[in-house]
Amino acid sequence: MDLQYLLFLQQLRNTTCSWLTPVMMLISHLAVNGSLIICVAVFWGINRELGYWLISNCLSGLLFNNTLKLTACIYRPWIRCPELVPPAGALKDATGYSFPSGHTQTAGSFFGSIWAEYGKEKKGLTAFCAAIILLTAFSRNFLGVHTPQDVLAAIASSAVVVLINVRLSAKIRKDPSILPKVIAVGCVAVILCILYFALKSYPMDYVDGALVVDPTEMKEDGYAIAGASLGSLIGAFLETRRVRFSTDGTVPQKIMRVVMGLPAIALIMIFVKKAVYDLIGRPAGHVVIYFAVGIYIIFLYPAIFTAIHRRRIAEPENPDLS
Repeated sequence: MDLQYLLFLQQLRNTTCSWLTPVMMLISHLAVNGSLIICVAVFWGINRELGYWLISNCLSGLLFNNTLKLTACIYRPWIRCPELVPPAGALKDATGYSFPSGHTQTAGSFFGSIWAEYGKEKKGLTAFCAAIILLTAFSRNFLGVHTPQDVLAAIASSAVVVLINVRLSAKIRKDPSILPKVIAVGCVAVILCILYFALKSYPMDYVDGALVVDPTEMKEDGYAIAGASLGSLIGAFLETRRVRFSTDGTVPQKIMRVVMGLPAIALIMIFVKKAVYDLIGRPAGHVVIYFAVGIYIIFLYPAIFTAIHRRRIAEPENPDLS
């Protein structure tokens, strides 16, 4: 039934609704990349606490998602049904196993975070967030890269993650002294996930002597999210202890702060990434590279712009004696 539904959507995609394909691809793309960029922009330039809230939900949601993916090991729809042919552009983002949908999980975690933070005060926001999550879920079905159960499970799992984090956040606000313990537990959980991804068994199905799905490739998203989560957790510990930066400033200053911080991430992903892969291999390289990105976003860059800001404030107090 699920595959028949995707075949029906494929027929629509290839005939009367072909114009919807680029729209759905854009929605899917923004669900992940747009949400994560906004998380970083909010953290650096708008509201530190809200940024922490968004990033923690998105990363913990994706880590949970990839743990479910690598446990269920369900093949993508086009592998199960050769008649399904997703658009080439959609295949590029369809990495890892199928169940649950990572794009839907990210949309659910991001917009679920916004709803949890502001939904009670702004009723219309609840409908907006729900609409974006459902639209993202439908886009994954329309493009033929996920089944209905993939997206429904992702919506449910993102809701679970946000609700758990709501309670955890309330406890931390009530007693900030438990934050280091929470971070320590989180680090242990991430390390256990990495070991689980590396050591568990995976299906090894062959057709005509060729491996249908290579588990090594399927694990890459899990390693990446685990690395980013570990880097963010350690970065949060260092930032809350050593930096505690402020997002104060004029609008141009905030925009400049965000714009100047993003190129370093691109440099890591474009140039450093390949060198690390060549040195230690892709599995460990994924963990290391995304760990570096996580700790840069949460600790290193805030420490840099905070130090620059403090130095500028101190300069008038030390007039030139020459």
